[in-house]
Amino acid sequence: MVVLEPAMDYPKLRPVEALPAQENMICLRDPQGFSDKLLLIPPALFYVVSLFDGRHSVPDIQAAYASRFGQLLFDEKVREIIGQLDDALFLDSERFQRARLLAVEDFRGAALREPTHAGLSYEAQPAELEQQLESMFIDPDGPGLPDKTHPSGRLQALIAPHIDLRRGGRCFAWSYAELARECRARTFVILGIAHVPTKHPFALTAKDFQTPLGRVSTDREFLETLQAHCRTDFYEDEFCHRSEHSIEFQTLFLQYLYRSEESFSIVPILCSLPPELYLGAAISEHSEVEEFVEALGNTLEQAGSRACCIAAVDLSHIGRRFGQNITLSPELLKQVEREDRSMINTILKLDEEEFFRGIQEEQDRRNVCGVPAIYALLRVVRAEEGKLLRYEQAVDQASESVVSFMAGAFYSAGG
Repeated sequence: MVVLEPAMDYPKLRPVEALPAQENMICLRDPQGFSDKLLLIPPALFYVVSLFDGRHSVPDIQAAYASRFGQLLFDEKVREIIGQLDDALFLDSERFQRARLLAVEDFRGAALREPTHAGLSYEAQPAELEQQLESMFIDPDGPGLPDKTHPSGRLQALIAPHIDLRRGGRCFAWSYAELARECRARTFVILGIAHVPTKHPFALTAKDFQTPLGRVSTDREFLETLQAHCRTDFYEDEFCHRSEHSIEFQTLFLQYLYRSEESFSIVPILCSLPPELYLGAAISEHSEVEEFVEALGNTLEQAGSRACCIAAVDLSHIGRRFGQNITLSPELLKQVEREDRSMINTILKLDEEEFFRGIQEEQDRRNVCGVPAIYALLRVVRAEEGKLLRYEQAVDQASESVVSFMAGAFYSAGG
C-alpha cells in the first residue's frame, strides 16, 4: 500500500504540459522547470490523471474509470499513480511546495541566469554554436551575413521569433541582419513571453545571462529607473526567467553580432496577460498593465537612442499538440497564413488597439502566444512605420501541428 499525505486523497495536478508522443503515448512535462522529468503515459492512464483536479477523490476516480472503460481500477493502483506523479513533482502537494521554495531560493541567490537550452535547441560548444548561427544567415533563403559597417540608426524596434533555433533560425537571422544594418542602440529591451502562469503581467530580473558564448550584462540602471516608476514589485515572478527560452535565444544572436568589438546590454522582461483579457475585458483598464507600459515608455524615452525594443514572439499555434482535434492540410496552412498576415498588417500599422481587439474577437483561437509582448511593444515603440521581413511556418506532420512566426522591424520617419 502506497502511503501518501492526507491531501492526496484529492490529488491535484500542477499546470504541466501534455504533448503527443510516439506509439500513441502522451508525454507529461513541467514547463515551469521545477521538475526535469518526462513521463510517458498511455491514453487510459492520461484519463485518470485528467481527473487529478483537487475535486475528485480516489473513489471518485475509480468510479469514473469504471464507467468510462468498464474495468475496475484498484485503490492501490490509483495511489501508485499518485505517488509516481508526486515523486516527479507534478502534483500540487507538500513535497512540491518544499521543492519549489528551495528552487526559488537557489535562483534568487544565483549570480547568473544559466543557459537552459544549450545542447537542446542550439549547440552547446562555442565554436559549433557560432557556426550554427552563421549558417542561418548564409542559408540560401537567409538574409546573408550581417553588415554593421554603417548602421542608419532608424531602427526603433524589432520582432524576432522565439521558436526552437533548429526550426526557426533562418527567420531569426532576418531579424538580426536588419538590426545590424539599421540600429545603433546598445541596450536591448527584450520583451519575451512567460510560458507559465505568473502573478503579475510582467516579470523582471536583474541577473546577467550566461550562454556558451559568454556573459551578457543586464542594464541595471535601466531596470532601477523602470522599477522606480512602478508601485508593483515586478520582480515577484522573477523565477519564471530560470527556464524560459524566449529571451535566452535573443542573447545568442546579439552576442553573434557584437562578439568581436562592441559591448551591449539587455533588459530582460517576460510578459503575460490574465485570461480574462482575451475574453473581452478592457486591457486599458487593467491597472498593472497600464502601470508597467507607462513606466516602460517613460524609461525608454529617458534612454533615447541608446535603447531598442525587441519582441521575442511566435504567432499561431494550431493542431493536436495544442489541444485542437484537427487534420493538418495544405488548405488549413493557407488559412493560417491568411489570418496571420491580416494580423501582421495591423501590427505593422502600429495599432495596438486594433491588434488586441482582433485577438479578443476570435478569443485567441489561434493561440497567438506573442500577444503580451507585441501589445507592450506597440504601446511603447517610438516609430513611424513597420516592415515585414520574413514569415514562416514550422510544420510538424507527426503531431499534425504548425507554429508560425515572423521577422519584423519598426523605423523612425524615413526608414
